[in-house]
Amino acid sequence: MMDYIVIGMLSRSGEAPPFLEGEVKSQTALDKAYIQADLRNSRSVVQIRAVAGCALFMSMLLLSIVSAQDIGCNASEGVCRIVSAAEIVGKIRAGEPVVYDNVFISGDINITRLEKPVVSPIKIVNSTINGSLRINGVEFMGPLNLSGTVFSGDVVARGASFRSDVSFADAHLLRVAEFTLTKFGGVANFVGTNFHGPLSMSYAQFSKVGSFEGAAFWNHADFSNAQFMDDTSFERVHFLRSASFEFARFYQLVSFWRSVFHGEASFANSEFSGTANFMSVRFDENAVFMGSRFSHDVTFSAARFSKSAVFGLAVFQGFSDFSSADFRSVAFFGLAKLEDNTRFVNTTFGGDLVLTSSRIYSMQLENASFSDSSKIYLNEADFNRMLARWSLIKDHLVYDSAAYLALVKNYKNMEWRDDANDCYYQYRRISQSSEPWGLEKMIDVISWLSCGYGVKPSYTIFWSMFMILLFGLVYWIGNGIREIAWENLSDEEVDGEQEKNPEAHEGDSDSVSESRPVRSTERRIPFSDSIFFSAMSFTAQSPASLYPVGIYKHVSMIEGILGWFLLGLFVVVLSGMLIR
Repeated sequence: MMDYIVIGMLSRSGEAPPFLEGEVKSQTALDKAYIQADLRNSRSVVQIRAVAGCALFMSMLLLSIVSAQDIGCNASEGVCRIVSAAEIVGKIRAGEPVVYDNVFISGDINITRLEKPVVSPIKIVNSTINGSLRINGVEFMGPLNLSGTVFSGDVVARGASFRSDVSFADAHLLRVAEFTLTKFGGVANFVGTNFHGPLSMSYAQFSKVGSFEGAAFWNHADFSNAQFMDDTSFERVHFLRSASFEFARFYQLVSFWRSVFHGEASFANSEFSGTANFMSVRFDENAVFMGSRFSHDVTFSAARFSKSAVFGLAVFQGFSDFSSADFRSVAFFGLAKLEDNTRFVNTTFGGDLVLTSSRIYSMQLENASFSDSSKIYLNEADFNRMLARWSLIKDHLVYDSAAYLALVKNYKNMEWRDDANDCYYQYRRISQSSEPWGLEKMIDVISWLSCGYGVKPSYTIFWSMFMILLFGLVYWIGNGIREIAWENLSDEEVDGEQEKNPEAHEGDSDSVSESRPVRSTERRIPFSDSIFFSAMSFTAQSPASLYPVGIYKHVSMIEGILGWFLLGLFVVVLSGMLIR
């Protein structure tokens, strides 16, 4: 009785016994609902499945007791028949073709260590195997088609060899599925397969196309050290627990487009010899690509990393695209080698971007966005070209003198002069703030205030204008400037002047009177005249009608010295900027 209960519960066929038909559809709908719900953590999945499974089992138990008399295998009534596993094993050992559709297989199919290869094709589709399938070390020369079949027991194919095509499309493997050291010589079709128990495909070898499109891995999936010789597709796959592709090698195109990793995804030390497509992939837990090698182009465009994204020690030999990706936690590229163009265009960084000790050929960060708390680490990084405006990264870049100077050089090479100047200015400001007080720091402070470390000529202009106004105000408040007045000379005084200096007055008319300068009174001159005198003194030119008195003679001399210094500094700074 319990055999039929299990069979009924696991069947996905439309021709199951009538009293089980509704429950079979419920199970299928339940599986689809789990995927469509896009659950965020595996704990919720386990809880939901446990409750649903218990309820389904109890309902099946009651229905089986009530309707046990309806169980049968009458082909004329459209009811599928029950086949013994021993019958199938016998056909396989005899070398006969195995062809079954929509049957219930009772018992374990165990042909482990079969002495000779299985030459005849095996086709068991849309059926239920109420037991385990054990084919360890068996060599299959013909195709194996188990599409749409439900396996209630373990599926163990450790060390098996499939010379032809294999299909588990739309199958349900409810317990352990082990394909360790398995060789797939033909096309491996796992499209829409549901692996409810843990899966091991470690050290498996796929010689031709391998397709897992739309598959669901409800438990841990282990593809460590697997080799995919041809194109491989993991598109629209759901990994509800952790997934391991550590040391896996993909020789041709591999695509994880729109797949979802609900648990931790580890691709540590994996190698991608062909194009790798992770476009629109969602990583709900840590995504680990530590030490991975991408020999060709790779794209993570529009991918979402909810937790840490670890690419430390990874090697990107081709074009790598992270445009429009969403890093919600740390994006770690420490010690990575980015040997071709790397794009982070329109990328969002919710955490830190760590590029410590990385080697970067060219990186684009146009229109990238960083959260207020995000930091960029370029310590000991070696980059040839960094396409990132200074205004974008200045508030996030962690100070490192070598990184700042490398950025200055980078901006100069790209002729982004304003970015180079602003980067150098911030570099000097930060380095100055960390220095202890002394002569060297005082010189730095003067350099900062006077010309912005040689990149801000506007500072020099400002101080020049400020000095002129300041000294003009001092002259005016202290009444330290006198105006020279001119008085007319009489005829006798004119003749006397001509006799003293005849050459200077040669050709002068006797009737024309002359004037001579005399010191004015101590009245205060207008403020505008003080500013005029200050400006002339600043440029080392003495006005003919104004002169300083008393201590203001020394003040005027100091202003002249400052004027020469600031004007000379302005010329030097401006020339340097024009030359750059």
